[in-house]
Amino acid sequence: MAGPIDEVLAFLGEWKTVPEMRASFLRRFTPETVWENVGAARTVGGEEAVALLDALNAGAGIVSGEVVVHNIAAAGNVVHTERTDIFYRADGSLVASIRVMGILEMDGPTILGWREYFDPRGLMDGDQAAG
Repeated sequence: MAGPIDEVLAFLGEWKTVPEMRASFLRRFTPETVWENVGAARTVGGEEAVALLDALNAGAGIVSGEVVVHNIAAAGNVVHTERTDIFYRADGSLVASIRVMGILEMDGPTILGWREYFDPRGLMDGDQAAG
């Protein structure tokens, strides 16, 4: 059985296309999983999370993404990530490059809770370089 860090890395690696992101959220969330983008949005369960994901993606024209993990650590089943989430349009142009600090509470492959802290300037400045 994979440990919490391996499961989080697998989850983040599943974000190659929007359909893959959606499927990953639905597969890994329980009906009680809370996904909170602190100061911006909060969802409960996979269906609400996917609805938020779809709204964000449709508004920005996102079709694909990648995650660069800078640092990752775990204490028990709680995994902390420092990463850059990078999202692209269908023509390959950059939508956003967002530095994120995330905390995921895991139970095997299942995400019990997920909190994100990020600088929203990455959402507003589509030509911001990843880093």
